[in-house]
Amino acid sequence: MDPLRAVSTSRRGNGACATATAACGAISSSSWRPTCPTPRRQSPWPRRSPSLPCISPQPRRSSVPHDRDENAQADPRWLARLSGEIAAAVAASPDRDAFPAEAFALLRRHGLSERPPVASGSGLSLLRLLAAVGRGDLAVGRLFEGHVNAVDLIRRFGSARVRSEVGAQLADGALLGVWNTDARGDPLRLEGGRLAGKKNFASGVDGLSSAIVTVPEPAGRQMFLVRLADAAVDRSWWRPLGMAASGSHIVDFSGLPPEAITPLGEPGDYIAEPWFSGGAIRFAAVHVGGMEAVMDAAVEHLTKTGRAEDPHQAHRIGRMGLAVASGNLWLREAAEAWDAAEAAAGADPEASRLRATANGFRSLVEHSAMSVLEEAERAVGAAGFNAPHRLERLIPDLRTYLRQPNPDGALTAYAKALVAGETGAGGSGIGR
Repeated sequence: MDPLRAVSTSRRGNGACATATAACGAISSSSWRPTCPTPRRQSPWPRRSPSLPCISPQPRRSSVPHDRDENAQADPRWLARLSGEIAAAVAASPDRDAFPAEAFALLRRHGLSERPPVASGSGLSLLRLLAAVGRGDLAVGRLFEGHVNAVDLIRRFGSARVRSEVGAQLADGALLGVWNTDARGDPLRLEGGRLAGKKNFASGVDGLSSAIVTVPEPAGRQMFLVRLADAAVDRSWWRPLGMAASGSHIVDFSGLPPEAITPLGEPGDYIAEPWFSGGAIRFAAVHVGGMEAVMDAAVEHLTKTGRAEDPHQAHRIGRMGLAVASGNLWLREAAEAWDAAEAAAGADPEASRLRATANGFRSLVEHSAMSVLEEAERAVGAAGFNAPHRLERLIPDLRTYLRQPNPDGALTAYAKALVAGETGAGGSGIGR
């Protein structure tokens, strides 16, 4: 299914984007009409025309065999093989801190970078895929999640021309990212109709073709899709404890030619709800895969050393298994909440349920992942901190990646939603 084919959008007075999604799943700009009762500041950048026809490209056929069938991709055995292939590709790299090019070549061969399952109704396929990629390697999962986010933003807010151009680029192997964090002291801004300033935490810059960046305007943050070939990159800043291969460097956009920069959507679209808060389910799904990888490595070690039958170790294995199973139950609930919000065109009560579920999911997964890390560290001991043991890389990667913005706010928001009855039966909605 073409991830950039046709979703129609409507806009509410609070700036949120309500998405009515056709069965094929993409934005049709021809059906868009502004409904906001208060006038927005006119952006200096061209806006998409309501009468622009949908010109999404026809799917291109790759000469490399891969599996585009979402039903096949949902098969746990297929996903487990994908995780193993990604792990092997990363392990074979001569520079483990470089952009994971071989792993992304693998994702291309499977058609996953060209056509990630972002269409309406594909929530469970997408989250299971993200978990499988994260289980293979967390840096690859982080970068693939950013690519998926970019494809989804273009699906929602891109004009027909932008969707057509990006569709062709994806078919040719392009990788995308989304960068929102401004460099301290030199934030990205508009000066004379051109970009100036920097973004930090620009994950994946060494392997991406283009990135969506945000710039503050009086009416809200404006997205731009920027080609990165001529962008200046400062690699001296990124010295992390973990996730080194995500390459989250500083990028300077000053001096880029206007033809490298395309406006995307309108001011405020980037934080349109419930998709902005709800989007946390994507990185939480990658975390689920990461904690399963930690459990895998610990169980493998205990089995090889003949210690898995020890009752204390068996308890550790059991507690890790319960944590991973809980994460996967919440993953299913998060996918259901996302699909329900899509079907409801982003309206309440499904929008509120999605935001609550996303906050609960990320909070539960952070807590569960930290417990799995501690269990694995205690089970394996110092051997797990010494290369080439798999835990030597997994532990700092997962601990680093778990540090997402505003975890306290997410848990507080979930508690408020729980009190307000916005989370479904039993608090999470699981088991309804």
